[in-house]
Amino acid sequence: MRDKFCRLARVLFFITVNTVVFINYSHSQITSSGYSWTGPTGYTIEYPDTVLHDNIYSFCNETGNLTAALAGVQGEFDFEWSLYDPGLPGFGPPFFSSRGASSVLSDLGSGGYRVRISGDNGTDTLFRAWIFVNSPSAYMEVVRHDCQVIDLAGTVDTDIFAYFDPITGEALSLPADYDFLWSADPFIPVSSARLDPRIWAPPPVVTDYTLRVNYYSCEAVYTITEDPVTTRAGFEFEPAEGEAPLEVMFDPGNSLNAVEYEWFFDYRPGDMDTGLPDDYSSDPVYIYYIPGQYNVGLRTVSSFLCESEFIHPEPVNVLFSMLEVPNVFTPDGDGFNDIFEVNALSLREFHAVIYNRYGRRIFEWGDPSEGWDGKIEGNNLASPGVYFYIITGIGWDDKEYEFTGPLYLYRGR
Repeated sequence: MRDKFCRLARVLFFITVNTVVFINYSHSQITSSGYSWTGPTGYTIEYPDTVLHDNIYSFCNETGNLTAALAGVQGEFDFEWSLYDPGLPGFGPPFFSSRGASSVLSDLGSGGYRVRISGDNGTDTLFRAWIFVNSPSAYMEVVRHDCQVIDLAGTVDTDIFAYFDPITGEALSLPADYDFLWSADPFIPVSSARLDPRIWAPPPVVTDYTLRVNYYSCEAVYTITEDPVTTRAGFEFEPAEGEAPLEVMFDPGNSLNAVEYEWFFDYRPGDMDTGLPDDYSSDPVYIYYIPGQYNVGLRTVSSFLCESEFIHPEPVNVLFSMLEVPNVFTPDGDGFNDIFEVNALSLREFHAVIYNRYGRRIFEWGDPSEGWDGKIEGNNLASPGVYFYIITGIGWDDKEYEFTGPLYLYRGR
């Protein structure tokens, strides 16, 4: 009769000799701690002046706990705990009893729990709560990995938490909704719109792929490490500019996962489709003889025969030929204009001869980087005055040069 009264009325009074105390049920339900998520049940319990939901407490991969107490009420009470049995249906006999101001249960598995609180002063009431030990799991695998794509397949397993209306015995359950997120390290975009995403242009480096699942604030994580099959071509070179013949060193340090290299030092559109490479070494040195600008391309191949192509955005600039000749110099040792020398670029042939005013050859040289220091026959100083030169050259671009004329030699006093 007492249980029936508690289910239907749920109104509690403390009766003393001259005092009646009302229990505030909204502050006297079962509580918990350390849970990941909590929410109300889908059923309600009607009381004379209010309607209440019982609570569901979710714990991640561990047991739960519950605490029962009468908030704001002093004294000691008897607590009797029962577990919901769907086979009855209903709550079974007490499995734990205690006495005190509160009662705590720990190491609880999933299920419904009811506590009966009674006291010597006539207190007699019931509270309920549900424990959900939540253990989601995630799994993934690579179902395709080639030169074009990576296909991932994820699997999520979650426990459907079932609970029951204690009055009607109706079976209820939490929605089986979960959130998931894909990620990759090093970062590449991976769509989280579906559990079987496709990644175009697979990365040429070792990559960790992770599937992260959130289910009622409990997380499951699964990661796999995938070795690359693709390659990425890239390189730098130096110098980028100079006169012919220009020796350029190429460094493929920006290339990734390459086992073969194919270089095109004068790349033109279509060369990588029909032309033969100029070099197959990993870090070649190439000499440009003809002035002009040259685009350079590189194709790399991985051990899985995946290919990558890269055309450097900056060309190699081989300067066009040039020859300029002064007509005066002052070899007086002041460090300024002491050498009669030409200004030359990209010459493959050069010859210069100095004559005195009598037509006698007194000096000649064949390297445009050298010149006449105003001395003859060893260390004898040439006299100030007028001399004549004949200077010829041919550029690597086949441009011919010839200069003749007077040269004025001055010396300070």
